[in-house]
Amino acid sequence: MADIIFETSDGPVQGWRDGNVIRATGIPYAMAGRYEKPRETGLPQIPYPATKWSPACPQNLSRKSRGLLGRDMLERLTIDENCQYLSITLPDSAPPPSGRPVMVWIYGGSYASGAGDSPVYNPTLLVEENDVIVVNINYRLGLLGFLGGYNDVPANLGLLDIMAALRWIKKHIAAFGGNPANITLFGQSAGGDAIAHLMLIEGTEDLFHRAIIQSAPLGIRKGKAAMARKMIKKVAMLPEDTDVDTLLALQSRLILSMKGFGIKGGMPFGIQYGYPPVPPEKDVEKIWQERARQWDVMIGWTDRETSLFVPFVKPLRSLSVVPFMGRSSLEWLIRKTTDRIYRNPGKAFARHLAGAGGSVYQYHISWGAGNNWIKAAHIVDISLLFGTRELWKTSVFREGKSLAELQQAGKEIRAIWTTFARTGVLETKRYIPGLIEYHQVKDNKK
Repeated sequence: MADIIFETSDGPVQGWRDGNVIRATGIPYAMAGRYEKPRETGLPQIPYPATKWSPACPQNLSRKSRGLLGRDMLERLTIDENCQYLSITLPDSAPPPSGRPVMVWIYGGSYASGAGDSPVYNPTLLVEENDVIVVNINYRLGLLGFLGGYNDVPANLGLLDIMAALRWIKKHIAAFGGNPANITLFGQSAGGDAIAHLMLIEGTEDLFHRAIIQSAPLGIRKGKAAMARKMIKKVAMLPEDTDVDTLLALQSRLILSMKGFGIKGGMPFGIQYGYPPVPPEKDVEKIWQERARQWDVMIGWTDRETSLFVPFVKPLRSLSVVPFMGRSSLEWLIRKTTDRIYRNPGKAFARHLAGAGGSVYQYHISWGAGNNWIKAAHIVDISLLFGTRELWKTSVFREGKSLAELQQAGKEIRAIWTTFARTGVLETKRYIPGLIEYHQVKDNKK
């Protein structure tokens, strides 16, 4: 088989053929020591063999991913603290003269878990069906990426990693047949939250052009400084060269100890306001409004986001089997917490941008079989966007649906996402029964 070579300005990159797509995997976009800001790096060898999966950043395994998608998030991946890598997937055909639309996936995981090359984020179908390029990136997590502001440790290192990856993509994606003037970020949960916060930062307007914000927990973004201070007290005295296993064990204990902060304690790591490059918390709404016209935005959620957590929280499991009122009480709780964390703040964000002249679409996903208790839950959109036959085999979201129904639902969602990425324009209003409904947000009253 002939070598697949991409000529970047840093030198040639060797890719590989994977079925009907071409991949260039495990490309370093930056380098950084522990607690250092990322800095641009050239390719370590020429030609660079981009033929291995990107190593995942240090983290503890996600029980929810394994329990619901049936796959370990880190399956097939190595772990490395030097994890500033990205992977590119593109069609196995010549691109149009203007280049293909580029979609950059920002994974979720409460800013504490996730990996760009996880098998649950395989972009093959997005690429095959819709003639786009998808870039999966890594960024630092937890104590190593989202807790700083002490002992000269910078805050928001994971966010700075994402920005470094976007600069690399902007500079080099044309070599892979991508259009650097048509880059869309799409991300789920913490990934969507990160995208919303990137919209606050000066200079990012040149790095991407559209944003798809999926199930971002915007309802718990405020008032987390006290929680960060409490965690910092527990880590400030650690030696800088503490081994990774010790850090991850401490991280697990820290997450458990934040339960006293209520709902916010469920995601203790995250964006730290008032530390570079993020503005103070009090200025956030004003800056979003000032920058509303910079990007086309699609934002949405699933109808029953917090049903995801039922199998993993004993009191909720118990409530579901209480005779008479147990199930209805659980559904009320799912609705109220979905409203509090996702739906209501998502609507407010959409109105805020649209009221300032931004182009905004709002959606909600209702997909799932009626007899499947986890229908329309947080992360169901992961199965729809990336749901290969192999992923559907192990996912609890498949229950009550035929393979043909699964494949058709995923194809519909992928077409909507990629149409928005390609043009920034959707129908003013559309409803696909049992799957998704979306509309354009025209002003701040809708």
